[in-house]
Amino acid sequence: MNKANKLLAVIAVMSALTTHSAIVSADHGSLGFGIGTASPIITQTGVTLPTGMWAGGIITQFINFDSISDAQLLALKNNAKIDAEGDVHDVETFLQPSVFAAYGVTDDLTLGLRIPYVLRSNVRSPDEDGGEVINQGDPDGFGDVSFFGQYRFYHSADNLNHASLVIGLKTPTGRTGVQANTPAEHHEEGAEEEEGGHHGGSTFEAHHQPGGGAWSPSIGLSFTRAMGNFSFDTSALYTVATTGAQKTDLGDVFGYNIALSYAFGAPARNNLFSSSNNAPWTAVLELNGEWQDYERIDGQRNPNSGGSTVFISPGIRYSGGNNWNTALSIGAPIVTNTNGYQTDPDYRITYRFVATF
Repeated sequence: MNKANKLLAVIAVMSALTTHSAIVSADHGSLGFGIGTASPIITQTGVTLPTGMWAGGIITQFINFDSISDAQLLALKNNAKIDAEGDVHDVETFLQPSVFAAYGVTDDLTLGLRIPYVLRSNVRSPDEDGGEVINQGDPDGFGDVSFFGQYRFYHSADNLNHASLVIGLKTPTGRTGVQANTPAEHHEEGAEEEEGGHHGGSTFEAHHQPGGGAWSPSIGLSFTRAMGNFSFDTSALYTVATTGAQKTDLGDVFGYNIALSYAFGAPARNNLFSSSNNAPWTAVLELNGEWQDYERIDGQRNPNSGGSTVFISPGIRYSGGNNWNTALSIGAPIVTNTNGYQTDPDYRITYRFVATF
């Protein structure tokens, strides 16, 4: 077995092991730092930008949740064995459009950033007495800016195999004091007020804020192999959460992805900015998994947080030339194993547009 095949085998085995591990934050989006210059839509590829090339675009994720009734929320609150278990919330939708840009410092090193905007709709929770459900509103605002780097430490002589180290840093730049419609008497102790907040009342809890208010570093690996009309990609990324707004640690996150792509009419390229790309349409099938640790507020564990989800995500990508492409993915959860009560996802839509210059 030659060196390239050994590397492929090792990474494929690692991906298989993570797929079968105890398989997230139910009302949060899950996107890595992929810039969309190769076949997958969500999975990070091992391909880096050529020296001097810029890439930029937008990526938007929408999640619709299986909301429950007011009566069910009240039952969860009133039947809880401890107060923390009765601190339940329900969310209807999650929308996160982001703009991103990246630059090829060398053929093997790409640096970039992503700026998200976050909107959750119809956040509801029982009042402290468990007598009624309060519609807290739709918290929205700019999220935390992320900086990332991708270093390609291996590529084969035929340029069909690529392996990269990925690092990132989420910065405490997002909005953390959005106000809820909840009357002031329901204000959470320790929550921080935001001057000029456009939602009256108390402050949304930290996990419903657009920003986390913490420095959170990430590290991971990504791999790409082109195989005729097919291409295989896999990636894994671990994010360390630190304490941020409202003394809250949102929980470490481990994301893992596998993607198989098929280019119609021509061999799949290992990048979509190649001048020899003669296959404008590419079908993509991905498995996107994520595990998240418990949230901790002032050191106390939130029992209604953390867990695991896996999405199966078919999608299609269209490349209109050697300098732009657009893609759409529709995902459905096949594993949902969250702790306590959290609003489970129903379906997820991811849209991406990227241009290189």
